[in-house]
Amino acid sequence: MTNAPLRIAVVGHTNVGKTSLLRTLLRDENFGVVSSRPSTTRHVEGASIRAANREVLELFDTPGLEDSIALLAILDELAKTPRSDGIERINDFLEQEETYAVFSQEAKVLRLILQCDLILYVIDAQEQLLGKYKDELQILGYAARPLIPVLNFVSQRPNNADSWQAQLARLNFHATINFDSVVYDANGEQRLFRQMQSLLSTHQDSLQLLMEERASQWLKLQESASSVVAKLIIDVASYRQITQHGDIDAAKLQLQNQVRNAENRCAQQLLQLFHFKQSELNADDLPVQDGQWKMDLFAAQTLQQLGIKISSGAAKGAAVGAGVDLLTGGLSLGAATGIGALIGAGLSTGNRFRKELNAKWHRESFHCADDTTLQALLMRQISLAKLLQHRGHASQAPVTIESKASPLPKDWSKWIKRCRQNPQWSGLDQHLFSQTITSPQALLKEISAALLCEIQAENA
Repeated sequence: MTNAPLRIAVVGHTNVGKTSLLRTLLRDENFGVVSSRPSTTRHVEGASIRAANREVLELFDTPGLEDSIALLAILDELAKTPRSDGIERINDFLEQEETYAVFSQEAKVLRLILQCDLILYVIDAQEQLLGKYKDELQILGYAARPLIPVLNFVSQRPNNADSWQAQLARLNFHATINFDSVVYDANGEQRLFRQMQSLLSTHQDSLQLLMEERASQWLKLQESASSVVAKLIIDVASYRQITQHGDIDAAKLQLQNQVRNAENRCAQQLLQLFHFKQSELNADDLPVQDGQWKMDLFAAQTLQQLGIKISSGAAKGAAVGAGVDLLTGGLSLGAATGIGALIGAGLSTGNRFRKELNAKWHRESFHCADDTTLQALLMRQISLAKLLQHRGHASQAPVTIESKASPLPKDWSKWIKRCRQNPQWSGLDQHLFSQTITSPQALLKEISAALLCEIQAENA
């Protein structure tokens, strides 16, 4: 066993996604340059992955191999005897590098792999297995290093992943891994690390630490995302908007703006959790632009796309509850004299809802987000969280959230009722409440746990 980091060369033909793979493994969209143009990477670039406060992996991005057919011919010509091994041939080539200046990119790759412990050979699964790729594999085989073929872009359809695996097996490469740098799969990453373990016994312990730490980080990330969405639901469901002087339209607009802003903040928090920058995800990538959702939450089309049945009022854009008596969970407080008595008394109900009671006493009304709005909020943020956890950090293709109707959690109605009975829980506009906010930690934990199951579930 060794404490030295495992040195890995990421190699392959030009434009097969080597830098993209590294960005996804590193959780860093800023590493290197990703482009559809060939030969984007011109120099060797390195980065490391840590676990247990030490470097476990050193990863090196390399220029693409461009003319493997000619390079293989040169390496074979340099063989001093028919029995010259591959490393001897590579060393002879590197000693005469100036003679073969046209192969300067390949020379950088060959020099690096001789200094590394493992080669990740990245393959674009959309490509056919041509002769040049077979020659690349033979050249890399000369370095006498363990090699793992990594099939990239396997989420793209159609692809030739099955054909590649069959042909690689015929070339005696049986440890092929599917790992898409655009559509991230945490389980696929774990399989890649386990394959490294099987090939490098001296690094088994450090790789095990890395796998355990990555799995723990992934769970914490999903839990944090669930908590962020749960907090949004509590904030919005418990929020009250008091209408003064009967100006219902103004109150409705203010309420809608509060809800929109709350959803935008939630979306930004999710982006940050999954290590994406708002500027990286433009209107073509996600329905979020400049901190605003492209699809308006209160548009009838949005609700219909989410599969939510809407009333005629909601269809006209009135997705707020108007004049709903929520002071006692929907039960009437009685006559005006009863309201006055509650206001004057030192009862807990009177203290708890003093603002709302005063509003009723002065014939003012209050408004809240209705069930349709809350359901749309939940669906949109869960969809965003599920999308982000499967988005690779090199993704450049447009991504759209599929609008699918999904069942609400079984305790949904109970949660909403509790929130509406506790306006002090809302963090949207606290100047409306004089009392100290009591954070509903138990309810937050309960909702988060239910949403975690939904976020972890695979998209149907």
